[in-house]
Amino acid sequence: MDQRIAFVRSRDNTHIAYALSGEGAPLVKAGTWMTHLQHDWDSPVWVHWLRFLSERHTLVRYDPRGCGLSQTDVEQISLQDWVDDLEAVADRLELEHFPLLGMSQGAAVAVEYAARHPDRVSQLVLYAPLITGWRNSQHPVSQRWRMMEELALAGWGDENLAFPSMFAHLFIPGGTPEQIQWYAELQRKSASKHVAARMMNVLAELRLFHRLKDVKCPTLVIQVSDDQVIRPESAPGIASEIPGSHFASLNSRNHILLADEPAWDDFKNLFSKYIPAGKTPSSAPQADVRRLDELSQRERQILAQMARGQTNQQIADSLFISEKTVRNHVTRIFEKLDVHSRAQAIVLARDLGL
Repeated sequence: MDQRIAFVRSRDNTHIAYALSGEGAPLVKAGTWMTHLQHDWDSPVWVHWLRFLSERHTLVRYDPRGCGLSQTDVEQISLQDWVDDLEAVADRLELEHFPLLGMSQGAAVAVEYAARHPDRVSQLVLYAPLITGWRNSQHPVSQRWRMMEELALAGWGDENLAFPSMFAHLFIPGGTPEQIQWYAELQRKSASKHVAARMMNVLAELRLFHRLKDVKCPTLVIQVSDDQVIRPESAPGIASEIPGSHFASLNSRNHILLADEPAWDDFKNLFSKYIPAGKTPSSAPQADVRRLDELSQRERQILAQMARGQTNQQIADSLFISEKTVRNHVTRIFEKLDVHSRAQAIVLARDLGL
């Protein structure tokens, strides 16, 4: 399986790198700290996550500002900026109705986005969610993070991996030496110590609990029972604030579930039931084939380019027509295929081999 990497500008003109992998209906993963689209793809910590999430969907993920392949010399880092980065990626791909996965502090970004765009998020999954920061808390996990925040500027990015390894042992205490070393090295590859310190400062100040009641889409909140990074007892409280949400607990100490632990299989089963896959080619009904035959040659051409992830403007440029003309064609395509969104049209086109 391959991934395709591209770039988009966020609201303040910051370059954001995003990647697409797999096929099918889109699934968006909100950005989390310390990622690198290229290095994560073959890592011993993330590879099973990325392959699973790409099995039945087109997985959309991105490096938040300051990290990985995204612009690193950034002037601003805030929750608002992180939400802007997610909006920029979703808008570039013209995603109209999609499930959104928020992991760790990515849950805060996902919650804010879902509250702002209730018509665009079909389902929300919050995994080991961080919604409230640690600045004024006396909980042992919060005290641990305050110490790590102070140490970041002193030890982050050093060739000596002793300090980064402390982070790794918190995130994956059950990891192998190879996994611990890889996660420690990722910290140096993904962001500078100054960006890391700024990101931790933003996380410490998070106050999103009041926004939970504004989430209107179906939501699944997943707790990691013995999480060493996020207070596990906060997850039930988060679930109770979101109207009609569902709650599940996974038995693990690893903030990032590892491939060989039972909790990983539990997560896969849980996620697959809550976020079902789109249609497969073998299940495409004959009625869909007939509807596809109703498209003109130009409409089929545009639909094929939509299925390759091109925007209306990109299609217009390649066909030497105006973007307005493309929009008119897209409207007629929706009518003929009896679909209501770009994502549905793309899934149907791919299911039928276009």
